[in-house]
Amino acid sequence: MTVTIGVVGCGKIAEKHFSAYQKLDNVEIVATDVDESMAAKVTRMGFEWADDPHALIDGDRVDAIDVCTPVSTHADIILRALATDKDVFCEKPLATSVEDVEAIYEATRETENTLMVGYLYRYHPAFEFARDALFNEIIGDPYYAIFRVGGRGSASTWKHRASDGGGAGNEMLVHMLDLITWFFGDFDLVDTLHSDVLLEEREIDGEQVTATAEDVMLLQLQAGRDVEVICQSDLVTPSYMNYVEIQGTNGTIWTTILDYFPTFVYCKEPRGIFDRGHNFREFDRVDLFERELGHFVDCVTSETDLPWDAAADSLRIRNVLDEARTP
Repeated sequence: MTVTIGVVGCGKIAEKHFSAYQKLDNVEIVATDVDESMAAKVTRMGFEWADDPHALIDGDRVDAIDVCTPVSTHADIILRALATDKDVFCEKPLATSVEDVEAIYEATRETENTLMVGYLYRYHPAFEFARDALFNEIIGDPYYAIFRVGGRGSASTWKHRASDGGGAGNEMLVHMLDLITWFFGDFDLVDTLHSDVLLEEREIDGEQVTATAEDVMLLQLQAGRDVEVICQSDLVTPSYMNYVEIQGTNGTIWTTILDYFPTFVYCKEPRGIFDRGHNFREFDRVDLFERELGHFVDCVTSETDLPWDAAADSLRIRNVLDEARTP
């Protein structure tokens, strides 16, 4: 079965989606953007172009919508697509307000269409491996964890403007909050340990930009069965950094998306295939967009549900992030 997906928004993130779709079978793409100059790029890649974004979303030309627009536009596009019985993939975060996420949540209950949010860290083999080890109680009962992600920022002006939905929270922290949900289930904010703009002036595309959105955020959370979690994100790290560290009654899990670091499981006592001491695994670099969007296409073509509730998870993340930003 061939599925036709309408990609709304053709900026930098959409380019990664286009590249992933080109690797997938039985997918046809129709792209659109309010910026008509994007048409040339889209057609050069061999995709169809639609002049009117609203007509594409509201009509029957496509089976599903892939939202790659600025965060402030997400809710309107998603709600329109769901109202016309389309499945939806949306880049993270789902929306900029709790009210918008709640509206999307209710719409998914009414339509029962697939909604998937672009938290692609779930598709990395190292995190899949770590989650399996955690669920199989290889390190016993977890009680403490650190989730860290950092990037350089300065790639796009909007990422440093609070009014455009930017900031280390929306851009980076949400990925770690989603992993915490995936690993431990529900979680609550205990304290905002630090949130600030460290680098107030940025040079972006040759221009000086004054940052108004936080570029560092550090939270203390309580997750799952009494797991204390420290979650940190920033847009000030010169080179991208990421790791997850989980301590349990029988040992430690340490893992990362960075393929030049090994993942390890340390066991105080052997469990399953894991020996006493350090057990190392290495994972090659993978195209996370291909894996993530391939899963979305499978859900659309087979009419099967995601194994998690993306709307409910996004509502939890939005609530915690808004609470963390409240003075």
